[in-house]
Amino acid sequence: MNTLAEDNDIFDICIVGAGMAGATIGAYLAPKGIKIALIDREYTEKRRIVGELLQPGAVETLKKMNLEHLLEGFDAQPVYGYALFNNGKQFSISYNPDDSTNYHGVGSHNGRFLQKIRADVLNNESVTQIHGTVSELVEDSKGVVTGVKYREKHTREFKTVKAKLTITSDGFFSSFRKDLSNNVKTVTSFFIGLILKDCELPFPNHGHVFLSAPTPFICYPISSTETRLLIDFPGEKAPKKDDIRKHVLTKVAPFLPAEFKECFTNAMAENDFKVMPNHYMPAKPVLREGAVLLGDALNMRHPITGGGLTAVFSDVYLLSTHLLAMPDFNDPKLLHEKLESYYQDRYHANTNVNIMANALYGVMSNDLLKQGVFEYLRKGGDNSGGPISLLAGLNKNPTSLIKHFFSVAWLCIINLTEKNKMNLANVFHIIKDAFCIIKPLAVHELRPSSFYKKNIQH
Repeated sequence: MNTLAEDNDIFDICIVGAGMAGATIGAYLAPKGIKIALIDREYTEKRRIVGELLQPGAVETLKKMNLEHLLEGFDAQPVYGYALFNNGKQFSISYNPDDSTNYHGVGSHNGRFLQKIRADVLNNESVTQIHGTVSELVEDSKGVVTGVKYREKHTREFKTVKAKLTITSDGFFSSFRKDLSNNVKTVTSFFIGLILKDCELPFPNHGHVFLSAPTPFICYPISSTETRLLIDFPGEKAPKKDDIRKHVLTKVAPFLPAEFKECFTNAMAENDFKVMPNHYMPAKPVLREGAVLLGDALNMRHPITGGGLTAVFSDVYLLSTHLLAMPDFNDPKLLHEKLESYYQDRYHANTNVNIMANALYGVMSNDLLKQGVFEYLRKGGDNSGGPISLLAGLNKNPTSLIKHFFSVAWLCIINLTEKNKMNLANVFHIIKDAFCIIKPLAVHELRPSSFYKKNIQH
């Protein structure tokens, strides 16, 4: 592995950001002899509370890239489905319709997983590792991006990396989003995260979704001894320390199962909370020669469904497939065409992941629709199998998503009849709430290609 970049070197690809997207595409492309410059400010392990759950769709994409070995060796845990809890009732749904484990997710420490990917990519001789902060994109006289300028971490000197393609994958707070897209980022809420140690889950190796509480919260295993608990804090402003404890003790603690009580008390005593904003940002890329956006720099959704890595790995695979279809990187016109195709194809690939994430968050924040989801899934058959395949990232058919979404709304209306609460105002509110949740997501995410391309599974 090279560690210094010379100003006269010309790389095939310069990757800005060695996070999940940047490191993974490097790990996939580097063994194929592609000359890569990988730039990041810091390569030490980070603590994050999202990106810790891979849905089966993400696992399957890693398998397609022959990168499933990256999930081994750091105590990651298989996840076989979800368990739902609501007002004393509980049940589980498996990713697989039978007793097999053909499809499974994975729970892990995000930082450990990322370090495993980084080690893999940096083990390739074709990769040059650079410690530095990228300050700007470099362009030629025609406006074509020809590389980046960065400040080297140790010497503090400004240097330039030249590349035939620059991939900007610098995450949540991308510095280059403004140059390569028209994205509008919004904060939908915040997640409060803490780790429950030695907690015996009611449904081992499952994600757990709790619907009784006034605020949604979920948990899943991230190692053989640790369970991640994520608690939603609504609003656009991050909670203060006092707000966090009050929120957790009043809106979460009373609704935890008995199995959680001791490990929850211990976690509260450690006072080791971490807070992260939950963003929604539909992809609105601006096509520019010589540069492309990847990962959270381009597109974000609420993390409540764990769909983030499904979308990231899908984007990595799609972009890589287009790049590998070229004989080399010396044809700028062909490269431009491949980037355009990538941006178009990813709409189809990620439509359901993006809509599902924010629609489910909207539903879980609405008491009537939340109850409807619980009862709908509890019916089993296609009522549970259809939605779980969408959540898993295995079904890309948006028609299926829309059908199940409005079936839940219809079930809510039927429930009103059974409870003698049927009146025009209540029915109107359910339909209005359902449309208010789904309409803006459909406007941002749906494209004609979402409906006519191959939709079922990988």
